[in-house]
Amino acid sequence: MEELVQKMDNNIGLIVLIIFAFSMVLAIVEFCYEVYTKKINKWRLGEMWASFSVFLVAQLTEKIGTIAFAGAFLFISNYIPWEIPVNIWTTILCILVIDFLYYWEHRLEHKIRILWSYHSIHHSSPIYNYTTALRVPFIDTFVTWVFYLPAILIGFNPYIVLLSVVFMLTYQFWLHTEIIGKLGWYEKIFMTPSQHRVHHGADDIYLDKNFGAVLSIWDRMFGTFQEELHTPTYGLTTPINTINPIKVHLFEYINIFKDLRKVRSIKEAWNYLMNKPGWKPQD
Repeated sequence: MEELVQKMDNNIGLIVLIIFAFSMVLAIVEFCYEVYTKKINKWRLGEMWASFSVFLVAQLTEKIGTIAFAGAFLFISNYIPWEIPVNIWTTILCILVIDFLYYWEHRLEHKIRILWSYHSIHHSSPIYNYTTALRVPFIDTFVTWVFYLPAILIGFNPYIVLLSVVFMLTYQFWLHTEIIGKLGWYEKIFMTPSQHRVHHGADDIYLDKNFGAVLSIWDRMFGTFQEELHTPTYGLTTPINTINPIKVHLFEYINIFKDLRKVRSIKEAWNYLMNKPGWKPQD
């Protein structure tokens, strides 16, 4: 079993490395293209720096979060009396399960405000390039592991589950660009930059669409797919208007705090936290 796990570890690790290298090449090409087309200006550089500095803030806690993520999986797996054998087919199945679970995690993060409070950080950039992919919340790894517990409870090896999560997250990086157009048949199955641009759009037609990570089939199956019809307006419906990484992180938390200060009942407080972002009590 250990040899099989190591083999799958090496195979997935190689794929992740290839995707990462491909993404880095694309990031360099994208930056050169933006310089060549004179798209780079002071405002855009400021937003790019904001995303990168948010990433740096997140790195302060990422190691602790990752240890907690992995530790929880390893601990809980010890109490599961069954285990799915490790081979190439079950590894592919595990990746599919993780991608399916991510779809629902992502969808819930848009539908429940307390989850949106951290996920909105990733959506707050009014520009869309590879620096946007770096705009991730520091709290993410402390929360999101819960959504992947079903894979452990089903009996997948915890190391394969973790590798599948890493593969899924790495795949998503290359989606954050405007330099790649539509990709024909590939889009019928897999997520692409065009589809993810829609997800980052603040236009009414694009809101809460295209939640998939690797596969686009979940959105098509569950009615959340939207084709890119025009260049999206990126960012939140209420712009944050700041490039301060601390303010970027705290923007939605401050909004929640302001709303909770004026609640008239526990039920109202619950609704502010658990309903869709933008919920207001009816007078």
